[in-house]
Amino acid sequence: MITILILIFQYYFLGKLFNKDKLKLILSVIGLYFLGIIVIALNIALLVTFGVIKTDLQELTQSKWMMVPDLVLFVLLSFVYYSYLKRKWTMEMFSNEVEKRKEEILNTVEPLKMNPVKLNVYPHFHTVSEKNIHLVQPLAKEIWNEAYKDLLSQDQIDYMIDMMYSNEKINEGIANGDVWEILKVDNIPSGYLHYKLDEDNTVFLSKIYLKESNQTKGIGQLMLNRVVDYAKEKGAKAIHLTVNKNNAKAIRFYEKNGFKNMESKTFDIGNGYIMDDFIFQKNINS
Repeated sequence: MITILILIFQYYFLGKLFNKDKLKLILSVIGLYFLGIIVIALNIALLVTFGVIKTDLQELTQSKWMMVPDLVLFVLLSFVYYSYLKRKWTMEMFSNEVEKRKEEILNTVEPLKMNPVKLNVYPHFHTVSEKNIHLVQPLAKEIWNEAYKDLLSQDQIDYMIDMMYSNEKINEGIANGDVWEILKVDNIPSGYLHYKLDEDNTVFLSKIYLKESNQTKGIGQLMLNRVVDYAKEKGAKAIHLTVNKNNAKAIRFYEKNGFKNMESKTFDIGNGYIMDDFIFQKNINS
C-alpha cells in the first residue's frame, strides 16, 4: 500500500510538471504495477508446479522473499520508467519550443539570430526571492573560483563576491526592476542570470554564469537566449555587457552570438582593485 501511495504522489507531480492528464497517468502506472504483480505471480506458480522451486505456494507466499518482486517493480516504476518519461517529455517540450521559435523567425522580416539549443538535461529558471536568495552567493563563489582563478587574485575574487552578491545588494537591484534568476539543471543549482532594462532602452546583461561542468551542454546558449527573448519582449534596441579582457573563452562565446567589441574600459571597484574590461554589444535586429 505504501508503495502504491509513493507512486501516486510521484506521478501526480510529474504529470503536473509537464501538464499531462494526471489521473490517466496515475491509473496507467498502477495498472503496470498490478500487471507486473500478476505476471510474476503466474511465473512463480508455474515454477512451483513444475518443481523448479522446491516448496509449496502457501509456504512461498509467507516467505520474506516475496517482498523482492514488489521491490523490483517499485524500482522499475519509481526510477527507470519515471526517468524515461521525464526525459521524453522534456525533449518534447524543447522540440515544441524550437518549432514555435522557427515559426516566429519565419514570420519576422528581420529575424533575430540565435544559436539553436539541443539539451539532454532538464533546466529550469527560478526567479530569486527570499526563499532561494541564500543559494546565490555560495553558487557565485563556486563559479567564480572556477572561472577567474587564473585571471584575478583570490583576494579580489573574495572582495567582489562580498560586494556584489550580498542579500542586501541583490534585493536592492530586484526592488529597482533588475531580473535575478537561478538556473537549476536536473534540480541542481548550476548557474544564474542578472539583467535589466536600462533607461536608454538597452538591456544590460550584468551576470551570466554557469558551472564549468555544464558549459558544453548548450545550457549557456539557453541562458543567453533567455536574455535575448527578454530584450525582444521589452522592445530593446540592443544588449550590452562587460567582459574581462583576458577571458578568451567568454569572448569567443559572445562573438559567436553576434556581439561586437565596442570599446575598452577600466572600472575602479574600490579597495585598490581595477577591472579592465571590454564592452560588448549586440543590436537586436542585426
